[in-house]
Amino acid sequence: MRTGKLNSSGHASPSALSAPSVLAVVAIVAGILVIPLRVDALSHMQLKEALVQEVDQLLSPEDRNDIPGAAVLVVKDGQILLKKGYGLSNLENKKPITPDTAFLIGSITKQFTAMAIMMLVERAKLSYDDSICNYFPKFPPYAEAITIRHLLVHTSGLPDCEAILIARGLIDLNWPRSLKSKPSEFEPTVKDVLKVISQTEEPRFTPGTEWEYSNSGYVVLAQIVEIVSGQKFASFLEENIFEPLKMNRTVLCDKSRPTIKNSASSYLFSGGVYSEIDYAPQNAIYGHNNIYTTIEDMYKWDQALYTEELVSSSAIEEAFTSGKTNHGKDIHYGFGWRVGEAEGCKMLSHGGRWLGFRTGILRIPERHFTVVILANSTEAGISTWMDRIVDRCLD
Repeated sequence: MRTGKLNSSGHASPSALSAPSVLAVVAIVAGILVIPLRVDALSHMQLKEALVQEVDQLLSPEDRNDIPGAAVLVVKDGQILLKKGYGLSNLENKKPITPDTAFLIGSITKQFTAMAIMMLVERAKLSYDDSICNYFPKFPPYAEAITIRHLLVHTSGLPDCEAILIARGLIDLNWPRSLKSKPSEFEPTVKDVLKVISQTEEPRFTPGTEWEYSNSGYVVLAQIVEIVSGQKFASFLEENIFEPLKMNRTVLCDKSRPTIKNSASSYLFSGGVYSEIDYAPQNAIYGHNNIYTTIEDMYKWDQALYTEELVSSSAIEEAFTSGKTNHGKDIHYGFGWRVGEAEGCKMLSHGGRWLGFRTGILRIPERHFTVVILANSTEAGISTWMDRIVDRCLD
């Protein structure tokens, strides 16, 4: 089975994962992934023992004291079947990956950004149908037709901010690279993203008519949270999501560049050698990306989504429901989640790729089943590992 490949920008190619892959919903633009779902035949204890043995064997090539690895979480019916680290979080100091190792989760950040918006909607501070020009009056005329809902489900037509920054020569192409390297002369912030969007005269398409994955949309969403709440996005997340859920090891990185305890470095594997690649000039941009967390905190996040601790069950259900284009075409994406199917059961997933980090979450709520994998190497076989774990747990 093929694993995902990077395109030139360091993001996942839309068709990078093979169709049978459990995480293919993270990479396939159209179509619903269907996987077999069978009644569990083993007790939790038997399943746990078998799973640990299988995953240990599966990740044994990663479980060495000289290469990067991954942290793996498997949850069934609220019980943790597996919570374990494999390989090293840092090759220089030989520190092993543990359940407490913090990873940059890339685009999995989007579900937290979406939740912030959902909370403000429930507090009657904004509406999904608000035009984004209500918050950004200097945006071009076409943006009047773009709503917050369009941003959430990637049907806005906003241009890709990273592509614009590159096209205008504002950021160089020598990234990702080592943190030890000289920083780029220009390191864009979210304000720079808003500026280049405001200077773009035409959308990619008429809002609502097509689906196109958009990091720009989620950067804008984070800024809407700041405008409406009067707080920095990091502070809003901390006070409204991380603290209530006791996600004490979770933090958003912005231009303040907070210290992250016990964080993993990320690596590129090329020519038989691992190289640390934790620097990119746009590392201070957030909303679409830039949350660090652990598998222990992701367990708390996963379990909270079965409750009304953050928002109502109806709000969560809406987030887990696929959006549609203006023409009624199902886009298989909700609010920060890919929406698929597993023999009649809704399957929710998302992946993350930034620098050398490779991450994935897959949930089947009706089966109370979740897998989270956080890895720190470009060669991490996330989709293969997910497939094997799902096969073991749902066989």
